[in-house]
Amino acid sequence: MNRLHIRLEHIQHVTSLEIDLDLSSAGIMCLVGRNGAGKTTLIRALRNLSSADTFIKTATPYAFCPESRITYTVGDYCISFSYDKNIRSLNSRDTIPPELRNLISAELPMPHGTRFNYFKNASDADLDIRRAIALGDYEHPEELVAFLNAIYGSAYYSSMVEVKAKGKSYYAIVKEDTTYIREDYLSSGEYFIINLYRTIKGEARLIVIDEIDISLDAAAQANLASWLRGFCDRYDRNILFTTHSLALIKQLKANELYYVSKSDGQAVIEPTSYSYAKARLFGFSGWDKYILTEDSLLLSFIETIINRYVPKRFFSHKIIYVGGGSQVVSLMKHNEEENFLSSPQEVIAILDGDQKNEKHLKEPNVFVIPLESVEKAIYAEKQKDDNFPFKTERSEFTGEKDFHNYLKQKRIATQEEIFDYLILKNEDAFQEIAGVLSDFLEYET
Repeated sequence: MNRLHIRLEHIQHVTSLEIDLDLSSAGIMCLVGRNGAGKTTLIRALRNLSSADTFIKTATPYAFCPESRITYTVGDYCISFSYDKNIRSLNSRDTIPPELRNLISAELPMPHGTRFNYFKNASDADLDIRRAIALGDYEHPEELVAFLNAIYGSAYYSSMVEVKAKGKSYYAIVKEDTTYIREDYLSSGEYFIINLYRTIKGEARLIVIDEIDISLDAAAQANLASWLRGFCDRYDRNILFTTHSLALIKQLKANELYYVSKSDGQAVIEPTSYSYAKARLFGFSGWDKYILTEDSLLLSFIETIINRYVPKRFFSHKIIYVGGGSQVVSLMKHNEEENFLSSPQEVIAILDGDQKNEKHLKEPNVFVIPLESVEKAIYAEKQKDDNFPFKTERSEFTGEKDFHNYLKQKRIATQEEIFDYLILKNEDAFQEIAGVLSDFLEYET
């Protein structure tokens, strides 16, 4: 059971949504997107495999129609839930084997999530917990303590103990006077972290959490990702979660972040970058014009071009680096639909010249600099310019990035000196992009 494929059809406002999860490789996967994109519907669908009454308990009957369906494909199993008019929800005639039911543990958002409904079991087991603490019959959960101390930046949890009662583990902070604070009396965020740890140590290989940030403060959110990553490696787990937290999103690696978008009911899940997600989710304010580009080096180069050729700017501007050329243009096109940055005429894209033959260059307001890239251009000039000003002791380099970085690291040339050299060597070629920027940033009377 190393792959799980889910297809949703005609559920609430989602006409179709598919996700394919590779469970053979442990790790975290974060889904971000605007409200209404289908994230919570997907989380419910994931939970539904282990708890077949999920939609009956958590969704309005009006979310379904005769075409509503969820199909799960796991290994040799194919489980289908379709609309049942008798219960006005989803139902399945397929037998779901225990190994599939135990595959996923899913935590829903407020008010259905466990973190918002404190363990009744802890209260029922209080007498056993009290007796165990009085007799010293407990263990010190060092891993959980380290987790909590790191997440909250405090040693407050160092006196936490683990008590086994009625076949389950319960946690409490024991004070010097032997009184204790049971886990369900802690804050919702602390309780959530404990319950998350308990789930990670459980049987489920796929742990799913909607709105993982909702009960955590900003510092806790920022500290969470690295610990989740470590637990996945240690216990062979996959953790899929949704969030709106920039503090958390910023800590994720490139292969851990995915954007959920929806158009005409069709929901799509695609890999994304932090900058792209930040722009789509939150937008920016206080700027008249926006220039989207690929990376931080091209951002700096565009600023140099602007300072050189557009000294009398009327409009304030913000340059945002997003990722690859296709992502840049995709973000610009999404802005045309949603205006989360500004109106479409106030946003342009400038890419490296090596993108000039790509199909997205046919889109309006997409331009390229007259160089394949800064790194490629400076490396090419080194090989053909007899008067190349930046002399190096090394004669062999692995490529353009290696050479560009060497110039800066050895302080042979500053970034601005490299920019100025390339512009002067290609003065005529830069007139076109200079004109584009002048028209964009200057005020026409």
